[in-house]
Amino acid sequence: MYHIKNDKRAYASVELICSSLLELLETTPFEQITISDIQRMSTVSRSTFYRNFDRIEDVLMLLCDRSFDAAFKRAEETGEEIRVAVFHYWFENVTLLETIVRIHRTDILVESLRRSEQVERYFRPYIKDETVFDYFSGVIASAMVGILSTWIEHGKVESEEQVMQNTQKAFVKLITLRIMGKYRIKK
Repeated sequence: MYHIKNDKRAYASVELICSSLLELLETTPFEQITISDIQRMSTVSRSTFYRNFDRIEDVLMLLCDRSFDAAFKRAEETGEEIRVAVFHYWFENVTLLETIVRIHRTDILVESLRRSEQVERYFRPYIKDETVFDYFSGVIASAMVGILSTWIEHGKVESEEQVMQNTQKAFVKLITLRIMGKYRIKK
């Protein structure tokens, strides 16, 4: 996990670490990036890295948390639907998304979205039951990860609009085929 102190120097160091990892990801597969590589590029010491993060995956976690915050903020500022803002954000910031999918750590995305204060803020007023809200968060997070992972597996050939249209059609099929209800396989 990441554990960033609330002071100016810690924030500056974290920014250097995050930007260095993103820059390294442009040319180097995640699996080959070491803390030493990040340290060299960011000019922060190894102890500074460990003061803020336990491992490199924690930097990805922080970047995902920030990504969802930025996407929700975009929705707020532009008036876009939340799903549109989230997809738009990830389409513009695909390196992080590709890395997470490629290293089979989509759990980072799921947990990041489930942890998001924005999900609580936007959807909690509509879902009072705690258990139902937990399932709702799980379904939303898993669906989003599945959609974005599929887009990457398809080679990112579909446009943002096509992905949203295909997603909407898929959800309509779920409802009309009653997959989530009483659908039975015919013998």
